[in-house]
Amino acid sequence: MHWFKRSWRKLLGIIVGLLAMGVIWFLTTDSVTIWPIRNTLRYQFDQWRDASQSVSHQPADRSISGCIRDAHQQPIVGAIVAVSERNGKLHRANSNSQGCYTLANLPANNYQLLVTAPSYRDDVSAVNLHNGSIEHDLQLVPAIAPSYAPVEKLQIGSTSVVSRTMPYPTQALRQQVQVWGDNGEQQLTLLYRPITATNPLPLMLAVYPGPADEWESVSIPLAERGYSVLAVGPAYSLDLEADIADLKRLLALARGGSFAGVDGGRVAIMAGSYSSLHVLRLLQDDVGFTGVVLLGPISDLFAMRENFVAGTFMPPFGLDQALIALGYPDEQIQRYATYSAQLHPRADLPPILLLHSRTDEVVPASQSEFLAAQWRGVGVEVESYFFAGMSHYLQAVDRSPELDELYRITLDFLARVN
Repeated sequence: MHWFKRSWRKLLGIIVGLLAMGVIWFLTTDSVTIWPIRNTLRYQFDQWRDASQSVSHQPADRSISGCIRDAHQQPIVGAIVAVSERNGKLHRANSNSQGCYTLANLPANNYQLLVTAPSYRDDVSAVNLHNGSIEHDLQLVPAIAPSYAPVEKLQIGSTSVVSRTMPYPTQALRQQVQVWGDNGEQQLTLLYRPITATNPLPLMLAVYPGPADEWESVSIPLAERGYSVLAVGPAYSLDLEADIADLKRLLALARGGSFAGVDGGRVAIMAGSYSSLHVLRLLQDDVGFTGVVLLGPISDLFAMRENFVAGTFMPPFGLDQALIALGYPDEQIQRYATYSAQLHPRADLPPILLLHSRTDEVVPASQSEFLAAQWRGVGVEVESYFFAGMSHYLQAVDRSPELDELYRITLDFLARVN
């Protein structure tokens, strides 16, 4: 009997220890399959006890100031320094000619301080303003583009003729491109070319917010007008980096001459809505494009969270659940900042065409207005157009003057940059 009791206590101790380890792992792991669940459960608990994301009632009388330097103690000019309140309200400043900054009018809180600058790795550090204003100097280190596994296998399928009637009757050749990387076969990828073409054609890498074959009303007209179109549509996910690695593999293949009839030295890229997150993130690492076309791009996740909390914005397509799964912005600022292009401006971007609807129900046109002004401020060549209708995806069931104008603007831009 004593032996049984000792064995039971020992077994119970092991079970309790394993449970404790499991809880600690659940509460601390960075696994993309776990942290969205953890953040969602916490949000629901906070909602239940009515203590979640309200705007701070603390007086905004605190500040963070300091200077930002590189490894040689030289000032870094124009770095963006930012903190977010729990509801997503972003406070930002730029470092001056001495590399110094001040973030003023902050409520008392524990913040994650984010610093971004072109060619440098983002820096995130914890700061505590409960005891008053602080000085916080930083040193940034050079950025290293994330690596990705090379292509293991490439297979290009047979050619078929495909056609569409919108935006006007049009035809193109289509082939399926199968690429295998370190995680197996990449998502559906399609290559479109004109029915007749002799010289190598400029490439449009079209990154769609949905399966590539559902966007042929865009791919086929582009191909007919003299472009090779490599179309892909990343699946909706909170783990965008794997899909961005897929895009890098496709670009390496195109630039390396793996696709017949494609001029790998003339590559433009296009995205809209959700897929703009991928392309804007890609531009942090790769600016080697002749041009960029963005339709209704998402460039500020903080503003989306703030408007969601305020009740002035109810995101469709489950985007509200994605915002909740990202966690609270004051604690998880990097997850929001990585895919908020307004925090990553750089002067060496290629020419950019921004197209946005004034009646966009998902991404306010103000996001593109701010982005265009910021890029122009650092010397980027930007064309921006805002349409009165056509809603979020800038699509139309029937042909219209606005749809004709959208295609004309896009084709004129591509003809100029290519």
